[in-house]
Amino acid sequence: MLKTGFGKAEITPPMGAELAGYGYYLERRAERVDDPTYARALAFRQNEETFLLISCDILGLNARIAADVRAAMKASYGIDPANVILVSIHTHSAAPAIYHEGCGAVTPEYVSTLAPAIIRACEQAVADLTEVTKLSFSACDIGGDYAYNRACADGPVDKIVRSFLIERKGAESIALFSYACHAVCNGKTTGVSADYPGHACRLMQEKTGAIPMFINGLCGDIDPVPCEDARRQANRARFAEAIVSASLAEKTELPASITGGCLADELKLTPVTIDSIHAYADRQAHSDHMIAGGDIVARIWEKEMIARFDTLSDREPISIHYLKLGGVPIAAFPFEGFTAIGDFIRGETGDPRAVTLGCADQLLGYLPSLSDIERGSYASWESVFLYKRLPIVPGEAERLGTEIGRRLKEL
Repeated sequence: MLKTGFGKAEITPPMGAELAGYGYYLERRAERVDDPTYARALAFRQNEETFLLISCDILGLNARIAADVRAAMKASYGIDPANVILVSIHTHSAAPAIYHEGCGAVTPEYVSTLAPAIIRACEQAVADLTEVTKLSFSACDIGGDYAYNRACADGPVDKIVRSFLIERKGAESIALFSYACHAVCNGKTTGVSADYPGHACRLMQEKTGAIPMFINGLCGDIDPVPCEDARRQANRARFAEAIVSASLAEKTELPASITGGCLADELKLTPVTIDSIHAYADRQAHSDHMIAGGDIVARIWEKEMIARFDTLSDREPISIHYLKLGGVPIAAFPFEGFTAIGDFIRGETGDPRAVTLGCADQLLGYLPSLSDIERGSYASWESVFLYKRLPIVPGEAERLGTEIGRRLKEL
């Protein structure tokens, strides 16, 4: 028997906290709450094994938060840390949990509240475990041009909304749905918000009465279609409406089953020398396409890489946590991954239903496609400095998508 439970805890940052993204050193601080932000958790139990899927209304978490949540779930319920997926919706209208140079200072007091809040949501979800009477799934085109590939004018856009409906005995149904797009509909607002995913969750509950949970896809190269500031809220509402409408498409019943775990891999990074570190920073500092303040970010990166030079490695262990819910693969990557990764996974598994998520655990920066690296774009070049990392070896996105897709198929 499959059981599922839901829990939610508020994680709205305090007024005055600096918000994340949209440029360097903006000091964009929270002045109001446009909509509260939450950590949402789904618990699944079958054959005495428990799994957790957690989605947080934040740019990205940090490694300590993820470790604390997994440790608490292991201590309290015996849940295998491999069976816990933590992802973020990547809203740019919330406070950061980790400092990305120039993109929003961390408020330590706020960050210290995040793991306890997520743990509360998980505890509620476990306490709410209820028999699943029906599990169903749909994959439906969003039906319009609501998002575009910001990295390449003719680049791919995954226009499919993937949605599960979990019906429970004597309890509210749960709507778990996913689309891939940066949560930046609101623009450079000073209002705290979960952006379009929060709006879509509210709309889903109003329309269906089901408990909603949104999980963002691989959105590294995908943005909402631009519009002037005066139309942002209307566009966000239309976008959310389209996502919810697509998620309500006719569904196919799935077996009420779940498995999951963690796939280990190793990310290849570009080896550097002292001279190449200086050269990278010089190139950025003199770039004609640099975002204002990017030269400062590059010089800070330069100093830190030189200070850390003896400990730098061109290999980095990574973990991709996954579930198979009713046989549908759900894989979570710790990157702002590109659309191509999802395409490779669905191609390798032979399963177009596969749900590929980004911004899992501690966000490690972008995982750009080979063509994007060859263009030397923001994701493949400038973002390296703000994340204070080494550049990724060209072709790693394609290799990782292929490898994880192959291993998911074997499972």
